[in-house]
Amino acid sequence: MPDELTGAAAPVIRLRPDFRPTAILSRTDKSLLIAGDCEDGPAVAKLLTTREPLWAEKFSAEIEAYRAFAETPPPVPVPDLIAVDDRRHVLVIEHVRGHSPAPGRDRCPPQALDPAHVTAMLTAMTDLSRWSPPTGAFTRTLDYLARLDRDHRQGLTTPQEHQALTDLFHRAGTVLVPGHGDPLPTNFVVRPDGRVTVIDWEHAGHYLPGHDLAVLWIVLAATPKARPQIEELVAAGPPSVRAAFTLNRAMLLVRELRNHRAVPPSTWRDQRVAAIERDWHDVRALAQAE
Repeated sequence: MPDELTGAAAPVIRLRPDFRPTAILSRTDKSLLIAGDCEDGPAVAKLLTTREPLWAEKFSAEIEAYRAFAETPPPVPVPDLIAVDDRRHVLVIEHVRGHSPAPGRDRCPPQALDPAHVTAMLTAMTDLSRWSPPTGAFTRTLDYLARLDRDHRQGLTTPQEHQALTDLFHRAGTVLVPGHGDPLPTNFVVRPDGRVTVIDWEHAGHYLPGHDLAVLWIVLAATPKARPQIEELVAAGPPSVRAAFTLNRAMLLVRELRNHRAVPPSTWRDQRVAAIERDWHDVRALAQAE
């Protein structure tokens, strides 16, 4: 076994002596993913490699999510929890075999996805929103009004847009539902039997209804039938749910614009910003009309 792999997996082996690492799946400045085997079966270990409070908070949220799943199984397929070390920030879960619905690691796949995979992703997020997590789980919540005020202070929204979105928030009601928080296609695994498993729960928490569907509405822009399918799901709900979905889309699009405008200019960046601006124009008009 390569020394690098053995050394990297040392915290995992201390937690689970039966863990036998086989490969480093990914390494970033924030985390390390190691594939291996336990007595329970194929496993993947996630280790936090930064001391930044933001990422420590997200790692804790992911641990909290898997503990909640072990206590009260959710209505969506998720990896089994094998072991966790809160102090050393080590998480070991089932290694789900399969492939991503989208080739590559693009946040927004440039090609249309398989309609069956899209339906499976939408179903999973819709089912998750109807789940009742155990008490004390999924404690992360998005402070919508604080986010709206911050975006306005940063000059990302005009006074009229800020007021329209604030009014929309008050029409969306106060009911929050459990959500994945970042259901990108890369956070789904299509198993050999065709079932879809949801992974990467570091953004899990409670959101206004339609948050996860709004993320998918944005990132699946290249899949022609995805947006009408999502809008049909939302249209079946009450006015408060439709208002929440519009607000979620608006806030997420503002975030996308902020993030993409911070990227050095390039043809890809300019094309992506133009596409987001078109979506923001349409959603902004809808928010102001409601």
